[in-house]
Amino acid sequence: MSDGKELFIKYSGSSSDKEMQCNRDMFFSEMEGLRALRQTDTFRVPEPLGSGQVSDNGVVLVTEKISLNSVKDHRRFGTCLAKMHLYKGPSKFGFHIDNFIGSTPQQNTWSDDWVQFLHKRLKFQFDSAQFTGSLRAASQELLDRLPRFFEGAEITPSLIHGDLWFGNCAEDEHGMPVIFDPAAYWGHSEAELGIMRLFGGFKSELFEAYHELIPRAPGFKKRGYIYELYHVVNHYNLFGSGYLGQCQQLLERILD
Repeated sequence: MSDGKELFIKYSGSSSDKEMQCNRDMFFSEMEGLRALRQTDTFRVPEPLGSGQVSDNGVVLVTEKISLNSVKDHRRFGTCLAKMHLYKGPSKFGFHIDNFIGSTPQQNTWSDDWVQFLHKRLKFQFDSAQFTGSLRAASQELLDRLPRFFEGAEITPSLIHGDLWFGNCAEDEHGMPVIFDPAAYWGHSEAELGIMRLFGGFKSELFEAYHELIPRAPGFKKRGYIYELYHVVNHYNLFGSGYLGQCQQLLERILD
């Protein structure tokens, strides 16, 4: 750029008009997620500069380039995450556009009821998985019993990254926590922690710092398994049978 700043450009090629539209939607929704996260002024988030089609079969997302290092100060990261979740926003759950978790579409239609919103999310994943036998029965039982896991819980919408595994975060050259590649929406703050615990990499002091600002609520453990399950079923849908056993284990833990 003329001001000397470096750019980061994410490119995706397409082999059909349908794939092209999907890639356009994916990059645009990612750009909107970055914009929303930046508004909280809690993490450093790459500034999105634009997205769109650049050739007959290519789509790009352009952001500022940040020099990234591995997360070292986990406690600071946990504090930033809690402050982001405490940022005041809309009184509904959802987002102003639909987006993607990996390449899986996520519908973000606004809802006044978190349990209904989550039910729709889980059902979409279960329907895509086409489970049979005991897995099919267990997934249906979870949907039927879902409200019970939230009895007495006070849930207000929090802006969450949505895909916060260890590969989607870092520190900049000054040690400031950085997050990127979001699947952002306004949801239950506990949902963020599911994928963080599932794939590991985050130290215990991160969660300790987080819960100093947002204490664990009754039923936290079981709900955590539900939020992990969402991502495991999504991985099963994306990557295949290697995740089937983990789906079974989580459903057993939840329904036990």
